[in-house]
Amino acid sequence: MRSISSLFLPVLIMLAGYTKAYSQNPILVISGEKSYGPYTGEMLKTEGFSEYQLESLSGEKITDTFLQSFDVVILTADSLTDQQASTLTKYVNEGGNLIAFKPDNKLNNVFGITTTAGAVDTGYIAINAVTDIGRGLTSQPLQLHVPASQYMLQGSQQIATLYSNAVNTTPYPAVVMNDYGKGHAIAFAYNLPQNIVYTRQGNLHSAGKEMDGITGIRAMDLFTNGWVDTTKNTINQADEQMRLLSHSIEVMSASKKPLPRFWYFPDTLQCLVTLNNDGEDTKEAQFTKQFEDVDAKGAKMTLYVKEVDFISKKWIRHWADKGFEISGHPDDTKQATNPDWQTMDTVFKNLNSKLKNSYGVEPMRTVTNHWFVWCGKNEHGDQDFSAQVQLEKNNGIEMDCNYAHYDNGSSQGHFLGSFGINQGNYTGSGLTMKYANLEGNLIDVYQHFNNVYDQQYMEHDDKDGFFNCFKGLMDRSLDSGVYSFVSVKAHNAEYFFSEKPLMRMLDYANSRNIPVWTEIKFLDFMRAKDEAAFTGITWKDNTLFFDIRSSLSHSSNISYMIPLVYNGRKINGITSNDTNQPYLVRTIKERDYALLAVRPGTSYHVAVSYAQPR
Repeated sequence: MRSISSLFLPVLIMLAGYTKAYSQNPILVISGEKSYGPYTGEMLKTEGFSEYQLESLSGEKITDTFLQSFDVVILTADSLTDQQASTLTKYVNEGGNLIAFKPDNKLNNVFGITTTAGAVDTGYIAINAVTDIGRGLTSQPLQLHVPASQYMLQGSQQIATLYSNAVNTTPYPAVVMNDYGKGHAIAFAYNLPQNIVYTRQGNLHSAGKEMDGITGIRAMDLFTNGWVDTTKNTINQADEQMRLLSHSIEVMSASKKPLPRFWYFPDTLQCLVTLNNDGEDTKEAQFTKQFEDVDAKGAKMTLYVKEVDFISKKWIRHWADKGFEISGHPDDTKQATNPDWQTMDTVFKNLNSKLKNSYGVEPMRTVTNHWFVWCGKNEHGDQDFSAQVQLEKNNGIEMDCNYAHYDNGSSQGHFLGSFGINQGNYTGSGLTMKYANLEGNLIDVYQHFNNVYDQQYMEHDDKDGFFNCFKGLMDRSLDSGVYSFVSVKAHNAEYFFSEKPLMRMLDYANSRNIPVWTEIKFLDFMRAKDEAAFTGITWKDNTLFFDIRSSLSHSSNISYMIPLVYNGRKINGITSNDTNQPYLVRTIKERDYALLAVRPGTSYHVAVSYAQPR
């Protein structure tokens, strides 16, 4: 969340011979009670829009004057009073841009729709890729896990269509855009942020229950009974829906000013690999060859230690000094079939104490649990699919790697999807984002999906499948815009199987110039990227001015991107701290951007000039 107090800077600066005042953020998110409003902010940040602020729907700030100062207002799902509806209607009528998720019927005229009785439960949406907003996005139907309202068009444009299932269309739109007065309005027929959370985190009603027939409660139990349409795994359908929101913001901004965004990956990369290893009961001598092999390829690995008595401090320090991460592998398998909060909490605290006493290492910041044991009940014993994450946060964990692709021996068959080149991401996302709780409020822990899991393939003796799973994810990210962070798990105890395919993976990553990091290095990058912020965004004389504020350093750069063409004008120069900057032109989802890398932990003042093409 970005607050006015932290981002509205009442100072004046001199630039290019004129005086300008810093302005507030151009994007406002208005959140109601339990509407998943805060997760809207997480979606914006993931899509690179740091320049937003979050305000309460019931707050005193939501006035005519306040709204008029924003380029785009995003209204999360909630009911409105007559006064609130009037204020928002006036905002659009006088030239504002409004995006709403499952809006109150009081705004139907603004969105150019009428509402019919009933709803479509857990349907699909298909984006119209011919529209400006839909251009570059998939036209395949995308899964919904929340109900969608049934609208009829009343003068608005249909951006996406509502489907009753994966193949059958309905007469209702899923997303509409309308011109109203001097402004523009876009309505999603469903609660987008809630749907993203449910797609990524799974079925909240399955929390704490044995669902897949594999011994032990795991996060994967949350994706049973058809929760995930595995035919969509290779398109990252949650991410495409978030990009639909990003495209909506960019199209609406054409009436105001171009907006900068941060890029997903380090530097100007289009993919990144992390590698980790569950230590299990392996002795240190058995680890050495694998670590030497990985290091020789220029890669680094995270070791999640389960038994500290099996590995010496000297060995740990040797590999930590080489850039390998040493963290913990909490073991609560004694109660795997019914994990509870208190016991799991004790397991975490005890392991942190052992790691400190044995190795002198800092408390765990990234984690994978033994058997992926997942506590689905909170401290009061109530069902909660985010309980494990909240418990981890309380114990200092900042990135959870417990969602993995493993379904061997399930009573539901391979319910997580196909093997090999077409495995994909059953969470519907290749991006790393924070978790949400049952009310849609953020938990400050990142969900990093382990999408290349050795045991899934070892138990089928499928070395080629293990490699091709990796290759498919990387190729789609690099060549097809199905962007994914790729996380590989390679147990040392299964190195007899994974050695050759893992070395092929590392060679392939090197051939495509993609680095292989530890989980902690990746976490620190995500922290630096998400802490960085655009401030003072101003548009004057066809020039965009903004500052990048950043205080967390990292060995890799973060990159920002700016629309290459804006209202018929094209970028003809970018300066940073008064120095001309070269930039990379990249087409992302059929949109052209200027992409520039900057050093995190450093502040910049940027000026982007646009001119008519010659």
